Amino acid sequence: TQSLRTPKRFTHSVENVRLLDRSSGQRKASVGTLYLSATHAIFVENNPETRKETWVLHSMVSSVERPPTPSGGQLILRCKDFRIFQIFIPQERDCLDVHASLARLSRPGVCVCVCVCVCVHM
Repeated sequence: TQSLRTPKRFTHSVENVRLLDRSSGQRKASVGTLYLSATHAIFVENNPETRKETWVLHSMVSSVERPPTPSGGQLILRCKDFRIFQIFIPQERDCLDVHASLARLSRPGVCVCVCVCVCVHM
C-alpha cells in the first residue's frame, strides 16, 4: 500500500481544504489535506476517527474548472465516471497552483503552452 506520510511522493499538498462530493449527495463539506501525486489527487479528512481518504486517478478527470469566488479559491473536478467534486482552497495562490497542476496531470499527452509566432517580412 502507498504511505501518505512520505512527502517526496507528492508534487503538492494543501491543508485546510474543504471537499464536497456533489455526485453522492453529500451536503456538508469535509475538511482535510489535499495531496497531488504523479498519478492521483488524494484528499484525507482531518477527522481522526474516520480519516477517510478520497482518491481520484488523474486520467479519470474530465475537466478542472475554477469558477470565480470572492475569497480563496474553488475548483470543480468533473470525472469521466460522472463523479463531481467541489474543492474549496483557503488561499488563492494555492488554488491557482493546484488548478495548474491538475490541468497538466489530467492531460499528460496535451501540451498546455502558449506559442508566440513572429513574422519576418523580407
